[in-house]
Amino acid sequence: MRFASPPRNPQNRDAAYIGGPGERVAVGGIGWHCRVVRRIPWAGIAALVLLWCGIGAASAEEDAGMRRVVVFGDSQAQGVAGGLQRVLLDDPRYKVVNRSHPGAALVHSETEWFAPIQSFIDRDKAEVAVVMFGANDRLDLRDEDGKYLRFRSDDWRVGYSKRVDRILAALSGAHLKVIWCGNPIARSPTYSADMSYLNDIDAGEVSHFGGEFLPLWTVIADNQGQFTAYGPDRSGVTERLRNDDGIHFTAAGYELIAERVISVLPSLQANGR
Repeated sequence: MRFASPPRNPQNRDAAYIGGPGERVAVGGIGWHCRVVRRIPWAGIAALVLLWCGIGAASAEEDAGMRRVVVFGDSQAQGVAGGLQRVLLDDPRYKVVNRSHPGAALVHSETEWFAPIQSFIDRDKAEVAVVMFGANDRLDLRDEDGKYLRFRSDDWRVGYSKRVDRILAALSGAHLKVIWCGNPIARSPTYSADMSYLNDIDAGEVSHFGGEFLPLWTVIADNQGQFTAYGPDRSGVTERLRNDDGIHFTAAGYELIAERVISVLPSLQANGR
């Protein structure tokens, strides 16, 4: 009995072609194996190029009509950024960029609080900067000369103000509208008093640079302006708005703060309202 020998066509010279006009499929054999080599039609390549260019142009037009809002700050700023992203999710006019760092504090090294801001200014762009610091700033600090400054002392206030000014100068110099969010009332009276002290510093410095200080002290409070953990959400349904630590907010709480921020954004409000 004789067996057929494998085809001797290693270069596929005798390959057969199948397919319609503009598209050819070569079927060739190597040993006992068969391979299929598809030639992409030129018409298909042209269509892909045109589609890609169309997508790029549409994306450029969309970016041109979109207002970028960048958020800097600490853990409270992180919550505000998330609230803004959720509230503005379906609004094509805005893009929220989160550049917050939960552990950031102006009493720490500038690599923690100023470097992210300078890096953004150098490499990216936005129209509005939302800033919120203070949650981690109830500490002593060292000034640029290494001098130890005790929290709430006159020297501490001067040193802290200089750091606020440095942020404001950088953002204003990059032509960003600055919205500096004040810290809200907390459950602890001592913590609240310290936040009020920091708010006074921030509000004064922001006004010097033509920014907008946005008070959030009673954005979520009871009828007497005191701390409360519960209240109506954006839909008017009563639910928990503050976290267990008595400082931070729940997602619903940060969305209420986001609406307050949106109300002072230049000329536009969420969803055209």
